[in-house]
Formats: sequence, C-alpha cells, structure tokens
Amino acid sequence: MSELLLDRVADDVVTALETGMAPAGEHSRLYEDLGFDSLMLIELVDRLQERRPALGELPLPDMVGGMADIGSLTDLLRTATQPTEPTQAAEAAQPAQAVGAEGNAA
Repeated sequence: MSELLLDRVADDVVTALETGMAPAGEHSRLYEDLGFDSLMLIELVDRLQERRPALGELPLPDMVGGMADIGSLTDLLRTATQPTEPTQAAEAAQPAQAVGAEGNAA
C-alpha cells in the first residue's frame, strides 16, 4: 500500500473528525475506533472528492461498503483512480452468446 496515499487519506479522516485526534493507522475502523457518524462520513466523501477531482463523483452508497477502515478506504480510492479496460469486445460478445444459447435451447 502506498504510504503517501495512506497518509493523505488519514489526514482527510482526521479533518472529518474535527477532533485533531490522529488515527492509529490503516486498520483504524471509521465507526468503531474513530467514532464516525453519517454526517462525518458525508463530509469525508465531500473532502475526498474535492481534493481528488480525478475520482469524479463518489456515490455514497458505494463508498459505505468499502470504508470499514482507513486501509480499505485507501484501497477503494486507489481502485477508483485506476483506468478501466475497454469493455466493447466483451459487450459485443454477449449478444452472440445469447443467440447461441437460444439456438441450443430450441
């Protein structure tokens, strides 16, 4: 895990906490260890989007499941910024497979 990204995410978490308390580390759980509530979570997601425009819109429901601790949040952000593979070939293959399946069923 990139220590620089982890440190930056940890800084964002501390800012959202508004207590000045430093998180223990990448395994610090947002709710159980750091006392996050839903408002803090929204503020954190807003801050992450503001500081990292390459992420684009971060849908809160998608974020909640990936934010168990600081390490998993860092991994989620890293994954969100990685370029995705073109899926046109896979999408083009799906209709052909469906037709083949229908032909076998008949």
